[in-house]
Amino acid sequence: MRRSELIREKQKFFRDIFNLNIPSPRYALRVEPPTVGDVKLISSDDIEARAQMGKKMLEYDIKCLEEIGDDRVPTLRAWSGTEIFAAAFGCPVHVAPDGMPFALPLVETAEEADKLKKPDMSVKPLSDIFKICDRMVELCSEEYPVRVCDIQSPFDIASLIWKKENFFVALVDAPDAVHTLLRKTTDTLMEFLDTFKSRYKNVCLDHFAQIWLPPKLGIKVSEDEVGSLSEEMYYEFCYPYLEQLSKRFGGISLHCCARAEHQWDGFLKLPGLRYLNFVHPTVSLEKAIKKFSGRALLAPTGMNGHKYPQDYVRECLKYFTPDTRFAFIINAESLESAKRLHDELDEWGRPSAIRSGKC
Repeated sequence: MRRSELIREKQKFFRDIFNLNIPSPRYALRVEPPTVGDVKLISSDDIEARAQMGKKMLEYDIKCLEEIGDDRVPTLRAWSGTEIFAAAFGCPVHVAPDGMPFALPLVETAEEADKLKKPDMSVKPLSDIFKICDRMVELCSEEYPVRVCDIQSPFDIASLIWKKENFFVALVDAPDAVHTLLRKTTDTLMEFLDTFKSRYKNVCLDHFAQIWLPPKLGIKVSEDEVGSLSEEMYYEFCYPYLEQLSKRFGGISLHCCARAEHQWDGFLKLPGLRYLNFVHPTVSLEKAIKKFSGRALLAPTGMNGHKYPQDYVRECLKYFTPDTRFAFIINAESLESAKRLHDELDEWGRPSAIRSGKC
């Protein structure tokens, strides 16, 4: 099969697995060998070097698709840390020697937060993201989707800008100032994503966990601070802005690496909820699968306390129901081990195998 046909086949598969009105074809599976990206380049001002890294990562993505045979759609990746939008507001950025860059707080008080101006798209690092993506398209053509940079939620961006211990006190003591900042972060996200969609005809608005989200199904944001909020505060400070984003872009998916089971009902109330990516804290898989089956695709990453991915997938499948949608993203030590792992787990993913308990 020609590469372009294989990619179209994978895209059709994802459109089908996100369509809750038809039977699930099988679970999605991406097995990830070590990346070829250079973390030290992520915060570099060298646009050409970062674009060339994106080209190298695309070529490796294509190699993995052809040799592993998993459910990946190769993309041009605008790789970044979590700092992008906070830095656009003026936050200083800490660059670790061998880690991802992150933003340091800019303001400590409601008065300082109120004075912040919404950035336009010409400021760094937003403008750099567009330059990198422009150059990657020049190098690799418009055939491949351009994957967006890291997208923190409006609340999470605000919690990076505003010194966090002061920010959480302000939820009670200065809620109007919090909402003012949240409107600015939401407006900045919307302008950036509108520009991104208009600038590139082929996009993937999902920064993590590296599956292909059809553009018509909206965007993906990281909503990590909700584990520290009450349900009441989630509905006041998070939900309205997530709802606005979902309505603006045709759906929303969430990454969450907090212990946030108390917010699951609030997630389900979001219009156009597409998929959920829970990471790190061990959750009750039985409870999560029961909660979201038939309502959203579950793309768990991490191992939920298991040592081996086979045991983790096996536990998930134990609670599988006919309307459950899974996308597994599994790490492997090498390209060769990724191929072996894929072949084993792919066989388990067929509906007949799941029903018969062959896994």
